[in-house]
Amino acid sequence: MLKNKVLVLGSLAFDYIMSFKENFISAVSIDHDKEEYQSTVTADSRHQFFGGTAGNIAYNLGLLSIAKVSILGSVGNDFETLGYKDHIKKFKNVDLKVDVYDNLFTAACYIVNDIKSNQMIIFHGGALDRCKDIDLREKISNPEEFVYAINSTQSVEAMTNFAAQLIDLQIPSIFDPGQVTPLFQRENLIDILKRSDILIGNNHEISQIKERSGLAEESILEHVKAIIITKGSEGSELIYRDENNKIYKIDIPIATPMKIEDTTGAGDGYRAGILTGLVLNMTILDSCRLGAIIGSFVVETTGAQTQIFNIEQVRKRFFNTFGYTPAELENV
Repeated sequence: MLKNKVLVLGSLAFDYIMSFKENFISAVSIDHDKEEYQSTVTADSRHQFFGGTAGNIAYNLGLLSIAKVSILGSVGNDFETLGYKDHIKKFKNVDLKVDVYDNLFTAACYIVNDIKSNQMIIFHGGALDRCKDIDLREKISNPEEFVYAINSTQSVEAMTNFAAQLIDLQIPSIFDPGQVTPLFQRENLIDILKRSDILIGNNHEISQIKERSGLAEESILEHVKAIIITKGSEGSELIYRDENNKIYKIDIPIATPMKIEDTTGAGDGYRAGILTGLVLNMTILDSCRLGAIIGSFVVETTGAQTQIFNIEQVRKRFFNTFGYTPAELENV
């Protein structure tokens, strides 16, 4: 049996990026005593991008064309009319299995950047909120073919349900709570950690997980095999416990991009690299290093799903960054 599938769970969303040529401070009026607020922002540009954690991860997996990818989620009827469906389905290795709600919009994130790089963000979940109704056990008939699943950022209820369903299906999973981390209750968070194989998040998110769960890294490693901490321009860190119960902490540097246009989605590119490494049966360390390579391509263009790269470029940048190429990657 060929075990080469990954399951991607998370958000599919449209990102609307706008710019404001002034300072938000000058456009806002707040009366704290009366609890009154007024703000008028006139954006001078607007760009639509395909986004969401699941979409961003799947896009990079599509470019790598190594793993067979299944995306499960919920979208609105605008998912097709605004071109997202065709955008993802151009990858032959990506299987889109989404529930479409004609009476709802696909999730959308509206981001306005002012002249000081301050951001005003409004997020509308729309059809994404219906992911909690999905039962993976009804959707997946061949769980034994999946190497890993990633349970990435969406509602707490959906992520909790998926963690339990993945255990029933015996599919190993990466827990990636992201910005919804503060919404988890302690017992719920600990329960999901017990059901997950790898925990990933940025410095702030991992700190929140430790605070809300009351668990130190050593205690978290009693539940998961590894903790991966992404640190933006400072690289990432892999923490794991070996078979002799010894804990290792390994710093992983970034791969230097040709240029930096936009860092949006770099972390999702990193996750696509990890999933690809796991499909290739690479070590978790080499999989993280591959994640750093993929993330470096993402930042070279504006938008999380606009970069283009191929496996030859990935191999070359891996060697230039780390001084070797894993045999599993060389043999692709």
